Amino acid sequence: MNSFLNAIIPLSPVLLVIMPVIGACFGWGASRLGLEFNRWTAFSNSLVSCLILGSVMFAPFLQNDEDDRPTRAISVTLKLPASETASAEETSAQVFRWVLDSTSAWFLLLPTCMWPVLTLFMNRIIAVSQGHYILLMLLQALLAGLFVASDLISFITFLMLTTFCLLCLIRLASGPRSRSVFESTMYLQFLGDGLIMGGLLLAATGYTWMQGVLLEGPQPLTLQFEPILQGTASDVALYPVAEMYWSTISPWIFLLLLTGFVIKGALFPAHYQLTQWLKLLPAHPGPTPEGIGWYLVLLTLITKASIYGMIRFMIPLNFTVGASLFSLLALWGSFGFLMAALIACLKKDLLQIVVWFLIGQSSLALTILFATDSTAVSQYLLWNLVQGLACCLLFLVVPLIAFETQTRTHKLFMGIAGLSILTLIGVPGLGGFTAGFALLWSLAHQSIWLALSFLLGSLLFNLALIRSFWQLMKRDQPAGLPAASETPVRSHEHMSLAWLAFSPVVLLILVLGVSPATLLEQTLLPLIPIKASATEAPAED
Repeated sequence: MNSFLNAIIPLSPVLLVIMPVIGACFGWGASRLGLEFNRWTAFSNSLVSCLILGSVMFAPFLQNDEDDRPTRAISVTLKLPASETASAEETSAQVFRWVLDSTSAWFLLLPTCMWPVLTLFMNRIIAVSQGHYILLMLLQALLAGLFVASDLISFITFLMLTTFCLLCLIRLASGPRSRSVFESTMYLQFLGDGLIMGGLLLAATGYTWMQGVLLEGPQPLTLQFEPILQGTASDVALYPVAEMYWSTISPWIFLLLLTGFVIKGALFPAHYQLTQWLKLLPAHPGPTPEGIGWYLVLLTLITKASIYGMIRFMIPLNFTVGASLFSLLALWGSFGFLMAALIACLKKDLLQIVVWFLIGQSSLALTILFATDSTAVSQYLLWNLVQGLACCLLFLVVPLIAFETQTRTHKLFMGIAGLSILTLIGVPGLGGFTAGFALLWSLAHQSIWLALSFLLGSLLFNLALIRSFWQLMKRDQPAGLPAASETPVRSHEHMSLAWLAFSPVVLLILVLGVSPATLLEQTLLPLIPIKASATEAPAED
């Protein structure tokens, strides 16, 4: 078993990216041969991806035979032909690195665990075709590549391809009825991507120039995230010249990254809320629009990807700006969280409340990043992951509850919806109570007003969620959804397959809910980041 895990762990970033692509190619080839391409191809490949990530994350420490060190630095390096440097006749290889560290591993659990459910029940959300499943599996591969990318070229490539695949799925599912909304969504997405790419390119260029100033000579452009993120912090801490130089460009990097991530993580969901895509009843007479749950799952994935980018880039690259403006940023995030909670209380539909819950969580990320300690940020990763899974489950099952009544599938959907609501309101044992209490305690040490805003916003969200779910349980048909007799019920899945699809999400929520803080310890999660020197060969005596 150890030999198998030793072989699969170094290749895990590549396997998580290529497995869905292989599944899409297999399904396309099967359809060319006259066979049926259906959800089972995507379903099986998604389960394989779950097994790969689960075996990597929860495997015990594996010792290398050569140096007896645990294999925690998981990376794959692809070397391209060497190019000459600007200093001498030496050559340096251009390297693309895909790394699976602790932060990317937690965020990878969101799409990996949700894909079996999405591929199994997508045919009941919207009339799907072969193109839907192929694009769905490609999106899973691109999201995995976005989270494991450790160099600028790979990250920008996966970012643009993810946006393009997302827009193709939305356009394919929406049809001609939402062309204007689709165009505005496309402009927002590409605007956010452009600002994020501008901020990262400015950071890479600024770090290279700063190295040239310190070494008194031109240096080759550095595209690896590890030296950019870690080298900037160490140089600024050691050299006053580097601190003075970085303070001139850090505000511009912060402005570009913050604007880009806010557009994708907060403005994009708000744009959905203000359009016809979230309205359960169309503005003009006609059939009720389908695919509501599918659109909102895409929204959740983009929102969580934006929070991942904020956690990964904003603090390491803008610690000087954060130190001087942490009070303003924390107040801004708490105010946005509180305003989203107030708006959610005015809503009656459960899906709209969950959308504003996502917007509030995006705003709260600023408060968590700039006004709490590192331990609270680590616990926020788990909390955000669990809440993202719960939101996706609600978006998928709530539109389907009205289609079946007094059946086993209906009871399953109601049970999953109830579990998701309990997770969002922070019931102890479901992954949110411990992290929420720790965040409240950490914010109270910084400012009592931040703690009160967080506590009040959480209570308002909890009341809105409980009220809407209680109304959903009291009525047979959710308001605004068509009656079961008006909508054709598609084929039923076998209950064993339904439980198999839901099991990764349910198990993860329950496992994280036992004691979320212990999963960050070194003994249980073998993906703790280590310095680059620790991966080198040991020095000879």
